[in-house]
Amino acid sequence: MTKTSVKIGTFEIDDAELQGTDPGERTLIIPCKSDPDLCMQLDAWDADTSIPAVLNGEHSVLYRKHYDNDADAWVMRLA
Repeated sequence: MTKTSVKIGTFEIDDAELQGTDPGERTLIIPCKSDPDLCMQLDAWDADTSIPAVLNGEHSVLYRKHYDNDADAWVMRLA
């Protein structure tokens, strides 16, 4: 896991975690404690909604994968 800063719209998270190295297998963990408003926004979107984001200064597209109850975090997949 690698700590990653992510910007989604006006939301900025500095403690997200990037996992995986292979295309199609990379995921981003966004802890809800970082920004509860962002987590509520993500909850309203479906898995097919593309989410433009900037990860460590690079443009990317995220898709909601699932909510992890144990970690209280959203797991996103990178396109």
